[in-house]
Amino acid sequence: MDIDVRKLKYSGKDCTDFSFDYQFEEDIVLTPNAVIDGNIRVSGTLELHGDDVYVDGKVDCTIVGECARCLGNARYDYSEELSVTFVRSNPNEEEDEYLYSSGVVNLRQAVRDLFLSTCPPVIYCNESCKGLCPICGCNLNETDCNCK
Repeated sequence: MDIDVRKLKYSGKDCTDFSFDYQFEEDIVLTPNAVIDGNIRVSGTLELHGDDVYVDGKVDCTIVGECARCLGNARYDYSEELSVTFVRSNPNEEEDEYLYSSGVVNLRQAVRDLFLSTCPPVIYCNESCKGLCPICGCNLNETDCNCK
């Protein structure tokens, strides 16, 4: 997920669109019993303003795993906006500023930080899932039980 801003500067442009499909090496899904199905798609626009680089885009993926209520199959379509600034030196300790060097902006850490801070803590098979009976354990989406 590297973008060479030197090439952009040499071309005389100050803005470019980008799109990446990326697979993280480590498991970054904090949702229990869930994984990313396929790749994370990162797309957006990069703009140069002096030595600063502004990135606005979107991060999309599909998370699959176990429903937190009924333990059935669940799917969550993750989509979050990414808006970060890259600086060459002396970051202002702001949450959305990242360093870049050698004229290359690497989006990996910004995407990772966004994902870790916005990944859902649980996923459901559907929002109206009734879950499991706490007494007999039957799936209340499939059957009614006589427990009180």
